[in-house]
Formats: sequence, structure tokens, C-alpha cells
Amino acid sequence: MPITASGLASGINFESIISQIEAAQQKPILQLQARQAGYEKRISAVLALSAQLSTFAAVASSVNTPTNFNTRTANVTKTSAGVAVLSATASSTATNASYSLTVQQLAQAQKQGSQGVVDQNTSAIASAAGTFKFKVGSSGTEYSVTVSASTTLQGLRDLINSAGGSATATIINDGTGSNPHRLVLTANASGADNTITITTNDTTLDFTNKKVEAAYAFTTNSFAGTVSSNAGNNYTGTTNKTFLVEIVTGGAPGTAKYKYSIDGGITFLGNDGVAYDPTQTGTQDGAAIKAESALTAIDDTGDTNEGVQIGFGASGTLAVGDKFSVDVFNPELQKAQDAVIKIDSQTITKSSNTIIDAIQGVTLNLLQVDATNAVSLTVSSDSTGLSEKIKNFVSAYNDVNKFLSEQFTFDPKVKKAGALLADSTVRAVQRLLKDIVSGSIPGLTGGKTNLSQIGITSDSKTGTLTLDASKVSAAISADPDGVKRLFLGLGTPTNSAISFVGLGPKTGAGGYGITISAGPQKAILGGASDATFQNLSTTGLTNAELLSFTFSNDYTATIPTTTAFSVTLTAGSKINSVVTALNSAFATQKVALSASNDSGRLKITSTDYGKDIRFTVVSDQAGSTQTGIGSVGRTAEGVNVAGTINGHSATGKGNVLTSASGFAEDGLIISTETTTTGLFGTIAVSRGVGDRLVASLGSYTNPTSGIFIGKTNTLQGTVNRISDNITKINDRIAKEGDRLRAQFVRLETLLGQFQATSNFLTNQLAKLPTFSSTRSSPGSFLPS
Repeated sequence: MPITASGLASGINFESIISQIEAAQQKPILQLQARQAGYEKRISAVLALSAQLSTFAAVASSVNTPTNFNTRTANVTKTSAGVAVLSATASSTATNASYSLTVQQLAQAQKQGSQGVVDQNTSAIASAAGTFKFKVGSSGTEYSVTVSASTTLQGLRDLINSAGGSATATIINDGTGSNPHRLVLTANASGADNTITITTNDTTLDFTNKKVEAAYAFTTNSFAGTVSSNAGNNYTGTTNKTFLVEIVTGGAPGTAKYKYSIDGGITFLGNDGVAYDPTQTGTQDGAAIKAESALTAIDDTGDTNEGVQIGFGASGTLAVGDKFSVDVFNPELQKAQDAVIKIDSQTITKSSNTIIDAIQGVTLNLLQVDATNAVSLTVSSDSTGLSEKIKNFVSAYNDVNKFLSEQFTFDPKVKKAGALLADSTVRAVQRLLKDIVSGSIPGLTGGKTNLSQIGITSDSKTGTLTLDASKVSAAISADPDGVKRLFLGLGTPTNSAISFVGLGPKTGAGGYGITISAGPQKAILGGASDATFQNLSTTGLTNAELLSFTFSNDYTATIPTTTAFSVTLTAGSKINSVVTALNSAFATQKVALSASNDSGRLKITSTDYGKDIRFTVVSDQAGSTQTGIGSVGRTAEGVNVAGTINGHSATGKGNVLTSASGFAEDGLIISTETTTTGLFGTIAVSRGVGDRLVASLGSYTNPTSGIFIGKTNTLQGTVNRISDNITKINDRIAKEGDRLRAQFVRLETLLGQFQATSNFLTNQLAKLPTFSSTRSSPGSFLPS
């Protein structure tokens, strides 16, 4: 328990004295706490401003996105029956116009299925080790997977999908009583040219022949005999379905009768495939069909049975209601076909239902077929979307401007100032925002150069922006590119061989000259210009040839990654077969190489440019009637683009040239595929409002390295130091109080002792004899 000085001995309230002393000593703490509260208020204000600016930056990014400046719209009517047969979108390159369109056929991907098997993951679908190979399209890449005597249907599906090929494998369960599981290959691309071809099939699956499958007796039947079908490659129809047989007259085979269905039992057919009519008899159309013991056409006459036969054996009794089924299967579940549309009077065929190149700048998405009813497509300009984004931008700016202004207020009556009144960083932000939105756009010298020209003006006193919606809309409609330049950061090359890629936060506006001293190159081997490569257009390879490759796409790295693989070319292969085999291997190995037929000679080219791309290839054959690669081996390596931007050496990587840092063009990125060198004109860089705001605000609002987080951390550090000082002062006051209490306690003890002594003496004196103070005569003491 703490020591207390009670004051009982002295009658003095020492605790009151100590409290007054401590209160006097705590006055500096009150001052520190006031300072601390001020700093905490500044921290709250800085965090609130950072959040406000982050929100504004997000809105500003909407006017720094090129696609948002596309004012072209595409509207499609419905058919007279109210059906939407297609949708459309338009880019900024589209031209305002109207078209009449008819969707005559939809594109679809081929689906090829196997006959059914009993289960997915138990029974093997191969009797021995082998391969399963497939391709899509006549010249498509061939993909290969290895199967074994233990490979199941599910295992084959997974192997095919893991190969990453041009088709996807799935398993369907058709719900039939026997062998319901089928493997289905679906081409990844639609179109008539993208047919699936199975080039090698060492499994028991049949993807080619149309089949009648084994007959199945329902487990609820009372019939104990044997039902059979002409199972095998006997189906002559085209659709996949089940022939469902139901006994309508009981009896032994040869006596009993049935009806059958090809739509799952919704409707039933009788003799000769005519709708079942129980009133008909014998061989009349629609009459019940005799359940023969031997295989007989399922429709009795053979006119509509599509090759399907059924027999019920020689024993057993068929009961009314007994059911049986026979599945028929066509491996081509869906035919590969192109989309066919008619635009005005022009018929156009495309491999996909998404058509991007029929009308410039317009993407068509085909939805349904209606070959007789045309719909109208209208491409027009609509400024509504962009106008709304600009309106939101102005509103967000005004919110930030109001918040900033509130931080700089001072009320002289109550002497109350805004939390950030004296903060130079915040004032710098206010000046930055005002300069960006109200000043001229750096880099623009003609046409529209500031926001006031499209109806956005700034109040000179408050900084508040005012938007004239009608002027903004009119400007967008009249000059959408001019409006776009006011907001975006753009680079416009004067030479078509140069493409603008992007800007950095420090890229200055202006014109910069471009020089290419070395054009970018892909890694290339062979081709018509290389006489050592053999012409294989008419004469194939004399011997089988093994080509061994290595490929790297980061060859300049300290530890480059390399892919090594081999390709075997069969004897007799001509140039197209060689190209197909190589492209198949390149796809399987996922290397960015492509083989081609260059006037009969093999040409191997990398997909990408630059020195990081390098590959080698060596052959086990050196004969004159082989590829010509030879047993010594060949190496191909790309070349990086080289050149200058604004007279300063730029960094080339692949076909991309990035400007050097420390100059006005810092962060400017261009690309080119030119093979020539020399001067390539200039690129004019302009920095629009949205672009400059996004680039500038990030340095303030970045949550890890921004100016505001740094300022917050500094202020918090001051708050923490003040807290430490307050703690120290409180500790010192507490110690001083304890010292005073100890002294007062000793004083009380001493006073108590004095009091006790005083009381003792008083008591002792009280016990002494009492003497009279009256004088007596001498005679009074004499005896009488």
C-alpha cells in the first residue's frame, strides 16, 4: 500500500499540501498534452486528406483510361418476333453508319465421342501400352499421350487435358442402362476447318463408327429370358438416342407384342414407325409389333428402324409393362461449322460467333439463327458515358478542394485554426491540383489546350470547378480526339514504324527525336535464303532424322532457364510434314518457336524479339537429302533494338526501347519492328489532366512510400516522444510525492514522540504534592 501522511499528530493535512505541489508540477504535462492533441489532430487530418486524394485519384484514373474516351456505340434491333439474334460493340475506329444483318448460321466446335463403356475409373480402355494422338484442323499440331493396359476412361481424359492441346476431353453419362460413360473430345476453336482427327488410337474406344449397342433389360421386368440387339457398326441414322421398347401384350416370344419410343417415352410408335394405335391389328401401320425370338427390325418392316434390330430369344414369358432399351450412337455429336451472316447484300463466313473484322471497329457477337428476318445495326456517337465520367471527375475535384480549403481556415474570434493551416506540404498539394486543372496541357500547342475550352472553368478565389454540361457534350461530339488529349498522357510518333507504348511519372511533355541504330531481330534459322537447308517440297527425307533442341527466353540472365527436347522426323517426310511435326513439338514443349515452309525449305523463327531469345538445334543426319541442319548444329539468337530518344542512348530489350533516366524523356517507352536504321522522326508527348493527376498523386498517397504516410509517421513519432516525456514527468512527480510523504511521515512520528513525552511529563507533574501558598506565623509550629 502507498505511504500516506495522516497529519494526526500535527493537525496538518499533508496530503492536501502534496496534491497541491503535484498539481503545480503537472502544469508542463497539460501543455504537453495540448501539444499532443494538436499533433493527433494533424495526423487525423493528414489521413483524411490522403483518403480523400486516393478517392480522387481513382476517379481521375477513369479520365486517364483510353477506352473510356470511345464515344462510338452500336445498337442492334430485335427481329419482328422480338428475338435478339446478335449483339455488337463499337470501338473508336468505327464509322457512324447503319447496316442490315441476317444471321444464317452459327459457328460451332466439333464434338467427337466414343462408344459407351461400363464405368469411368475402373475398367481399362486399352489392352496394352500405346499412344493416343489427335489434332484439330488438317494442318494443326498433333498432340500425343501415352496409354497402358491400366488406363481408364477418366485417366485418358486427364492425360488429354494435361497435354494442353487444341481439344478438351470430357466424360458424359447418358443415363442408359448399359455402358453409359462416353469420352467426348471438343475442339477448342469453332469453325469448319477445325475438325478433330484422331491420328493414332491404341485404345478400345471407337470414335469413328456409328453403333448399335447391346440391348438392355430393365431390372424391374418379370421376363427372365434373354434380349439381344444387332450390336455393332450397324446404325444408319445420325442422331444419338435410345429405342425404348415396352410390352403391351404378354406372352412368349413370337406371341407377345410391344410398342417403342425414340423420345424417352413421351410418344410411342407401332408397326412401320407410325404412331402407336392400340386399335390397329396385325401388320397395320401403328399396330403393336410382335416380339420375335430372332433378331427382327425394331419397327417390324425395316423402313424406319435405322438399322436397329431386337430379339427376345426362345424362352421366357414377356409381361405387360416389361421394358427394354437399345442405344444407338453417332460419334460426331456436333459438326464443325462456320458462322454465316449477311451484311446488307454481302454474305460473310467466319469461323467464330465473335466477329471482329467484318465491319471496321465493330465486334459482332452472334446469338441465334434467323435466316429470314434481318435486324438493323446502327453505329453512332454517344457522349453520355464520357460526359458522366467527366462530371464525376469535376465533383470529386471539388470535394478535395473543399476539404483542403477547410484545413486553411482561421476563426479570429475563437482563435481556432484548421488542423493543417501551417502545413507547407498540404499547401503544395493544393497548388499542384489547381495548376493541373486550370492550366494549359503540357505538350499541346494547337486545338484544345485547357479544360475551359470544353466548358470546365475554375473560380479564381475558391478554386471550385464549374461544369457546363451542354458545352462538354458538344465538345465531345464535335472533337472527341481533342477532348481525349486534354485528359490522357499520349505519345504521337510522326513515323508509322514507331509505336507509342507508355510514359513514366517523370516523362516531360515535348517533342523527342528518335534514332534507330539497330533494328530488333527474332532468332531465325534456315529459310529460302539459306542454301544449306534442303528443298523438301518434292523429295522427302531419305532417312529418319532426330533433331535435338535447346531453347531459352532469358539467355542474358545470370542463370538462364533452358528447355531441351528432341523431335524425330520420319523418313520420307516432305516439308509440310516436317513443319507440322516441329510445330507440334514446339507447342507440347511450350517454347516460343514456329516452323514454316519457306519456298520448300525449313525455316524456324522465334515468336519474340531480342537477345534473350536463343535456341540451338543439331541433327543426327548430315546427308544432302535431309533438312540441312547437319550434325555440327546451328545456333540462332535474337537482337535487341538499339537507338536514342532525344539524343540520349535508350535501353533496348526485344523490340522495346526505353528512354534513359535523368532527362526530360525519362520513362518514355516506344516499340518498333523496323529492320532499317536511321532517323525516325519525333514523338510528341502531351500530359493531360487525368494523366498528370494519377502520376502526381501517387507520390503523396502511396500507402508504403508516399509523402503523407511519411508525414504521418513523423507526426506519430512526435506524439510518441511527447507521451514518453509525460510518462517521465509523471514518474518524477510520483517519486517527489513519495519523498515528501516519507518526510512528513517522519515528522509526524517525531511530533508524536514529542507529544507522548509532553503528555508523560504533564502526568508526572500532576502527581507531585501540592504546597499552600499562605504564610504561617512561627508560633503555630510550637507545641502548646
